[in-house]
Amino acid sequence: MNAPVIAAPDGPGSLWLRSKVFDAFLIFGVLAIALAMGMVASISPALFLTVLTLDVWLFAYPHVTSTYTRIAFDRESIRRHWFLLLGLPPLVLAATSTVAALWSVGGLFTVYFVWQTHHYTRQSFGIARAYRRKGPGAGATDWLADAVIYAFPLWGLLHRAAQGHKEFYGYPLFLLNVPAFVAQGAGVVAIALGAAWAVREARRWMNGDAHPGRAMFVATHVFITTLSYVLFADITTGWLFINIWHNAQYLMFVWAQNARRFADGANAHKSRFLAYLCQPRNALQYLAFCILFGAAQYELIKRGAEQLAWTMFPVILVLYLTVNFHHYLVDSVIWKRKVAGAT
Repeated sequence: MNAPVIAAPDGPGSLWLRSKVFDAFLIFGVLAIALAMGMVASISPALFLTVLTLDVWLFAYPHVTSTYTRIAFDRESIRRHWFLLLGLPPLVLAATSTVAALWSVGGLFTVYFVWQTHHYTRQSFGIARAYRRKGPGAGATDWLADAVIYAFPLWGLLHRAAQGHKEFYGYPLFLLNVPAFVAQGAGVVAIALGAAWAVREARRWMNGDAHPGRAMFVATHVFITTLSYVLFADITTGWLFINIWHNAQYLMFVWAQNARRFADGANAHKSRFLAYLCQPRNALQYLAFCILFGAAQYELIKRGAEQLAWTMFPVILVLYLTVNFHHYLVDSVIWKRKVAGAT
């Protein structure tokens, strides 16, 4: 994330979210990182744990932190989102604890796996929609692209269920018993939609009406989803590919939105600390802050859990997943508001 990557945004009428170089890294750079780390993790269990640790500390925890830069770093944001910050967490904790009490660790991992699939999909949908606000026909609904974005994760989830996986991370997983023909049918539909979309995009390219950023982003979404849920046999290692992709991409996307929000300089805003971090020249400081803040947040959760029970792992898992599930719900609210008008 050096100067070339975070260059000033292109001017009005640009087809890019920020700039050609930034978007290239968002689309292909992040994908390359996910593929490289995922392939290293697939070589041996020891390397898997190493890559997972890097993903958690460098991408996962910071990407959760970056959500709260949108709602909790100035008084106006806190006042506007007070329920998300104060009222929602106890409700999520109660619901997560109920799942743990009724279905133990297996129930928690099942909710996590299924909900994360939806969460990944919604992120791709949101970024694709942000691209649709650029260039000719800005804001128009693209039903075919939307169908492609949703069809491949649905196929992947049904495929994993049809495979009969009973474990995820070595813990029980309670996916529905889906007949193989249902998953195969979903695959046929997804591939047909993808082919129709690809033909349409090829025609647009030949007619000089292509939107390269949008098309490349949707294509990479299809690729990483298919790789993670269908082509890679092991459910846990397959999941790691798309998790790294999602976390790193989210960090870049949120930073870009914050940089746009504070484009007129740090001194022009009440939240001067966040505005300072979100200036292009301070991108590495923003990343460092998210890493350190995220690590501190989860370490405090772990230490608090250690004071609550001798059987630590279930308590820690409930608290960690409460933070994650809260992040999913917050995202579902703030990006509906923000992407519709600001991205």
